[in-house]
Amino acid sequence: MKKTFKALAAVLLIMSIIFSLTACSSGAKLTQENVIKTVETVETALKEFDTDKLQKYVSSATLDYIIKFSENHEQFAELGRAIFKDLEMEVESVDLENKTVTVTVRNKKLTNAASSFSKKLKERYSSFQLLQKLNDESFLDSSLGELVESIADAQLITETTVTLNIEQGKKNLILSFDTDAEDAVSGGALQAIKKIFG
Repeated sequence: MKKTFKALAAVLLIMSIIFSLTACSSGAKLTQENVIKTVETVETALKEFDTDKLQKYVSSATLDYIIKFSENHEQFAELGRAIFKDLEMEVESVDLENKTVTVTVRNKKLTNAASSFSKKLKERYSSFQLLQKLNDESFLDSSLGELVESIADAQLITETTVTLNIEQGKKNLILSFDTDAEDAVSGGALQAIKKIFG
């Protein structure tokens, strides 16, 4: 009787381990609650320019590019924090069937600051020279510092609604940012920066 009980306990233990491993490996469930939490996580990660969380929860070609530079140059991280400091993301609707979330995005209107910055750099440097300057710390301090100041001085607020695709990662949901979404969350700044450094 004891042997049967021990064998049964062992089988139940093995089954519970297998079940828990299977549950863990299945990834985040696509529920309305998880989508809303993911949007909140992404908003905070953008404001803090938390590159680890951004890489985990966001799929964005432009952000990936800036994150790559921010790993070696703090000026890009400071720029990210300046761009997203006033960002607000509010979930309007979740479509689980189509794996999308519609979000109203508010941020400072940064198009003028980014455009002015772009024009000055294009007047002073060729594309080749700009690529070389990306490793010049004093250049990054002065030029990106100037852009950060312009962003801080911007007053107008922009509001737009975007629909983001939701992907299921191994452990969490991922929001996919297309060009419109990148423009929305950055107040128009990311696309201007992409034109310079892309």
